[in-house]
This record gives sequence, C-alpha cells and structure tokens, in this order.
Amino acid sequence: MELNGLTALVTGGAAGIGAGVAERLAAEGMHVVIADRDEEAGQIMAERIGGSFLHTDLANRADIHAAVDAAGPVGVLVNNAGGIEEPCFPAADPAKWEQTLDLNLRAVMLATQLVLAPMAERGGGAIINIASTAGLGTAVHNSPEYAVAKAGVVRFTTCLAPLRDTMAVRVNCICPGLVDTPASRRSRSRMTPAELAALPPVLSPADIAAAAMEFLADDTLAGRIMLCRQGGEPPRLLPVTDGQELPG
Repeated sequence: MELNGLTALVTGGAAGIGAGVAERLAAEGMHVVIADRDEEAGQIMAERIGGSFLHTDLANRADIHAAVDAAGPVGVLVNNAGGIEEPCFPAADPAKWEQTLDLNLRAVMLATQLVLAPMAERGGGAIINIASTAGLGTAVHNSPEYAVAKAGVVRFTTCLAPLRDTMAVRVNCICPGLVDTPASRRSRSRMTPAELAALPPVLSPADIAAAAMEFLADDTLAGRIMLCRQGGEPPRLLPVTDGQELPG
C-alpha cells in the first residue's frame, strides 16, 4: 500500500518497539500519531518524527475510543502497547491480572474494531499487532496472564484474515523475542553476569519495524504471523495450521 500521506496510529509508541515502528513509518512519509500514557517521552518522540501525541491509557476503554477519534482517518494501526507489572498470576489479585489482559489483548481488539469500518469506507488499510514469543508454544511463562493475552493476539490476528477480501483491511502480527527496550533493559539489569552471558544478541526496535514494513508491502500475507527471534535468526512466517493438524 502507498503509505505517503496516510495517518498511522501507534499505541505505546513513546519508546521501545513502538517508537522504532513510529520512526520508520514517519520516514515512509506517514503522519504518525503516538498514543501512550508516558506524556514526556511521547511528546519528545512525536516532535522528533514530526508527528502527534495523544495521552492515552490503553487499558482504559474510554481512552481508546478518544484516541481513535482524535487520530482522524487512520490508514495504518499498530497495536503495540503492552507489558507486564509484577506481581503476576496467581499472586496478583484479579484487578491486577485483569488490567494485564485489558492492556495486552482487549485494547488490541477494541482499537481494531473501532478503525475497521472507517478504513473500509476509505478503501482499506492495514493493522499490525505486536504480540510476543510468550504467546507461542506450550512452555512455562512466569506471567500466565501476559502469555495468555499474547496468545490471544496471535489467534485474533489469524481469525481476521478474511477481512482483506471483505473490507480491504489486512491484519498481521509480529511475535518478537527479546528486544532492546526500556522494559527489557530493566529485566536484564537484574540478571547475573552468567545469565547475561548466556543471552543471545537482542533484537532492536528497528528489526521489528522492518518486519512491519514487510507486511505493509505484501497484501498476500493477510492474517499471517511473523516470528522474530533474537540471536541473528532471520524473521520467518509461521505456517497456517489448525487443531486437526496437531499430533495425536
């Protein structure tokens, strides 16, 4: 799709992956609207790329409605906002883990729902969801609510593949491994030297932005998931499967 002149709404775009994607989209000629609750970092980032900033709590439904309305005609939506706050399930009380679900899954679903009809009326658009490798596979994760939410984002994306044909809107998802973000830096600061030495090289936000550009450049990939692992492994599309293809 031709990006120049369109508006992109990037949630959680003040720093980390969101900032990397916002910067790349601005370089492609888009007007980028950053929706984030970090007002200082968001304003700085918006000024840096010539975009706009909206103070938004993505765990709050009213804020999501307001952000979508204020952004204007959105050609590209990047559902990036997410994260974990300890304690996690089962130690966290229900309000705490429900907020994690709100931020990492329900916000993605609501923002997507709000932009779909306007996108279709203007001839189409694209939605990029940022999930995580935490949402893939069957291994243990130390934040069950976060892993569940990201798994939900993956399946949400794949279920929306038909929207390319019915509404001219492409929905895709990127599942990054460890990315060099403020949150991952805080996590790594608590690791021992041995743990740090065992880590493969982390991804950069620019790596994730490049994956997003691959989806925006190819309208045959609607509903597909791209895995981006750290350590120099090239990004790859996950195969399309269903429950009937599982062993046993």
